[in-house]
Amino acid sequence: MGTLTEAGLDDLVRAGCSGCGKNVLQFRAFLDARILTLGGEPVSKLTWVYDGEKFVDGVFEVTCAGCKKVLLAADLCPRCHAPGGLATALESENRFPRLKECPRCQHEELRYFAMLPATVSYEQGRAGKPVTHIDAYDPGFHGLRIECRDCGPIAKVTAGCPLCAAPGPLRARPG
Repeated sequence: MGTLTEAGLDDLVRAGCSGCGKNVLQFRAFLDARILTLGGEPVSKLTWVYDGEKFVDGVFEVTCAGCKKVLLAADLCPRCHAPGGLATALESENRFPRLKECPRCQHEELRYFAMLPATVSYEQGRAGKPVTHIDAYDPGFHGLRIECRDCGPIAKVTAGCPLCAAPGPLRARPG
């Protein structure tokens, strides 16, 4: 489990901001997304592909949207909990290459899965759509796996943490 648990999320949402009393929160989290590539180059918009458990697992900061009070902050890597790993994850380049084609069928259109930082607003019991300000070439975008439409999974990160490159072992992800 990440720094924030599902029970902790429920408590934060229920309590709202202890500074101004508002209940509009901003969550910053590393979230799973998918992008289509053609010949190794991104050709689509991001599609968010996380579930509720993975959302909670990736949260590294919660602030009040009104007064900006920080309600939760962690400098641990959201994926492996390496101390100081958050800064590395936010600032480092992607180490997982985008393949030009499927090694089995040579199809050039592949699904590239990554984790990247995003902000999600939460108000009146509803989470908004994630917003990110980075793309596939920016620091903070970290590939996890690649799938071919016809062949299925063809590559994944196997050595170290995909976010901060800590040696592992990686803790199990929910979902």
